[in-house]
Amino acid sequence: MAQQATKGIHPSLEKEAWDLFEVGANEEVLLLAKSQPENHYIQHLAFLASYELKGNIAGISPKGISSLSPIVEAIVNFNNGRYIEAASHLSLYFQSANHAICYSIINLALKIYFRSENFSDALKIISIFKSKSNDQSFAKEEIIATYNLRKYEEVIKFFRENIKQLNDSDIHKIVGMSLLFLDRHKEANLIFENIPGKMNLPSFEEKRESYKTLFSNIGSMESNSGNLSMKELEDMGFAYLFHGEYEKAEKTFLSITSKLKPTLCNA
Repeated sequence: MAQQATKGIHPSLEKEAWDLFEVGANEEVLLLAKSQPENHYIQHLAFLASYELKGNIAGISPKGISSLSPIVEAIVNFNNGRYIEAASHLSLYFQSANHAICYSIINLALKIYFRSENFSDALKIISIFKSKSNDQSFAKEEIIATYNLRKYEEVIKFFRENIKQLNDSDIHKIVGMSLLFLDRHKEANLIFENIPGKMNLPSFEEKRESYKTLFSNIGSMESNSGNLSMKELEDMGFAYLFHGEYEKAEKTFLSITSKLKPTLCNA
């Protein structure tokens, strides 16, 4: 893997550093960087390794230009809450001819793309990763991004092809909502009744009445939605759902999903 830096070019050392980073040996990358203070590429890679280890930026970002410069800038912007700018720098990286990818790079990129709600580019880099590694590590991120792009048929297809990896309550809700928006109500009801890890959920026919009181007070819940617990948001979503307000139900379930976005890629 050929990498370039503007100063201190040592291809064999840079390959060694990348190989260490690729397998998650971040502490060894940092040790190597100490002996190569003039190599911009290795210093930038050490910055990424440090971020992987600590989850935040320690000190100032390294100077110089290398093929990893856009990722360094993306991390700096992301750390400062400039999510759109961070995503723009990431796109520059993936558009470059000599960009390298590994699990950690894609993991970081998805975190940034999800926070900036750039779901289209999130799907693109997942596709790149899968084509090079034949790996479904990001199946959950893929179906959530697809749903946020309102590609409901693709959500259902992907779920059926990867059901063992997607046996998750939040994913089942996404699949159920996708079915509703495709007017496949009976299938949606079946999904909602069999969400894994949850109590058996009521069918439309059996429990619509049980949400009637909550639905009559939905206005007060809406005005205080920012302070509601996950359980209260779920109840509100199902109140909408069982009273046929599918768009509001979708919005509510998406708000639950959005609370997961910062941690989706931390595993």
